[in-house]
Amino acid sequence: MGRRGQARVQGVLPVRIWGNDRDGHPFSEYVCTTDISAKGTRLAGVRAHLSVGETLGIQYRNRQARYRIKWIEAGGNGVETQVGVECLQPDKVLWPITLPADGVDPYQGPYQQTDRKGDNCCQPRFAVAGKACVCSGSGDEGVWLKVGDISLTGCYLQTSEPLEAGHRVTLLMRVADTEIGADGIVRTSYPTWGMGVEFTFLSNPDRRKLIGLIAQLEHSEPVRS
Repeated sequence: MGRRGQARVQGVLPVRIWGNDRDGHPFSEYVCTTDISAKGTRLAGVRAHLSVGETLGIQYRNRQARYRIKWIEAGGNGVETQVGVECLQPDKVLWPITLPADGVDPYQGPYQQTDRKGDNCCQPRFAVAGKACVCSGSGDEGVWLKVGDISLTGCYLQTSEPLEAGHRVTLLMRVADTEIGADGIVRTSYPTWGMGVEFTFLSNPDRRKLIGLIAQLEHSEPVRS
């Protein structure tokens, strides 16, 4: 696939994109970034049918800028469509992260979600009043726990009997009238207090619901560092 001209950092942030699709119809939807450079970003979960060379708007919180579509990786077999865009207004700063200096970094192919320990702590977490049914094995009917906070990559569950770190679970979360299913792995465990779970798999519909939920929480809920 060649080499990219800009060094970039991984950054999963919920954003709103809008513009006209390849048929000329206006669209607006919530997606997320996967990595960001000083001049562009990669978007995941895009549903609109777009064309290379067209422009679209990207909004993160109350900041927005115009971008040009550089490439499109069409989804298939459960893989979400990804879009690479270049900023047309480089004087505008959208992202709450430190971007790398200009340079060249290797690019091996389309972004693949991996089970990266520690990614969850880098994402904004939002305090919520929700609950989750947690199943920890085949045939387990599950137990309902309180969701203390949630992010794009995981959640914190309150329980007096947390599972050990490394334990894999299946979750059915209900937060703010939104129901989201996910597979996860326990990353942190605090006896008598709770456990932190990193999401390892979400279906495309569940991921879109999570992105939409986080976008709503950004405008209404306190953020935890």
